[in-house]
Parts: sequence; C-alpha cells; structure tokens
Amino acid sequence: MSVLEFESGWTQFLMKYELQNNEWLGTLYDDRSRWVSAYLKSKFLAGMSTIQRSEGLNVFFDGFINSTTTLHQFVVQYDNALRHKAEKECETEFASINTIISCATHSLIERQFQQKYTNAKFGEIQNEFRSKMNCVIKNVDVNDFVSNYVVLQECLWDNNCVNKYHKVVYNCLKQSVALACYLSFAHYNIFGFRPH
Repeated sequence: MSVLEFESGWTQFLMKYELQNNEWLGTLYDDRSRWVSAYLKSKFLAGMSTIQRSEGLNVFFDGFINSTTTLHQFVVQYDNALRHKAEKECETEFASINTIISCATHSLIERQFQQKYTNAKFGEIQNEFRSKMNCVIKNVDVNDFVSNYVVLQECLWDNNCVNKYHKVVYNCLKQSVALACYLSFAHYNIFGFRPH
C-alpha cells in the first residue's frame, strides 16, 4: 500500500460511515506514521511492531503471572518462565535436528536454507520463498551503478487474479535496495511497458 492509497482509503472510510468528527479516529489518524505500514517502509523495525512486542510478553508470561502477582512472586515466576522457555527451545532444537521439512521446489537456494536453519526458521523462509515464486522480472534498466527492475507479481484478491507491479532499485555503490509497489494495470505506463 502506498501513502496515497492509505490516505484515499481513510477518507473513503470516514465518509462512508460518517465519522469525520470522531475524536478517537482523529487521534489515531494523527499518529498514522507510527502504525500505518506505508509510512513505516523506510524504518528498520527488525520485523517487529509494538503490538508484537506486547504479544510476545503476554506469551512469555502466560500461565506464570496475573494481575494479583506480588513483586516477590513475579521474581520467582520470571525465573520459572525463563526455565520454561529454555526447555522449549531445547525441545524445538532436538526436533529440528531429528526431523527435516521437505523443500517445496528444486531450488538450490531453498536447499541451502533447509540445511542451515532450524525447522522453525526454515518454515518462515519457505513461506516467503513460495510467495515469491509467482514473481517475474518484466523489465531491467541498468544505468552506471543503479539497476532498475520491474517485477510482476500475480496475486489472488477476492478470488480474482490481480497483478502487482514492484519497482526495485538496486544501487551497487551504496549497496541499497528501494522498493515501490503499484497495484494492477493502472500504473504500468510509469514503467514503460504494457501488461500481457
């Protein structure tokens, strides 16, 4: 989603449900740079959001503490939670060493991930890998140290095939990658080619 798509969708939402004067939604909108993915694209968050952090703490302490836990009980239960987490990690590592998740493709890259990562991490990588199998490079333009790629991604949206175009810019001097996403055929002229 781009910033323009978010802004347009937000405005349509407010108008459709007549919420233009809703104070809480106004405050939420004012803080959009903290929670809307379109505004967070250039920020490194190590794959985490504030919601994920609190959910992670809830899972960590689940069954160990509650709203009536005293400070002394908290310290004891914190040690118990750490011990429990370490045991779970050992069980997971044992299972990972003794079982193998099959590769979904004949790709050598996927095979390397399978050999180097734990089953849990390989499962995550494999899902990412599968989701990019429906991407095709449609155009490449190389100027000096900058390579511009246009990638077509076929997606399912409401049981219909929708084409998403991604413009990927790689700067080999800075070793940086920038990505822009455009939905459907509406923006194809930006890239100078026609959809098939």
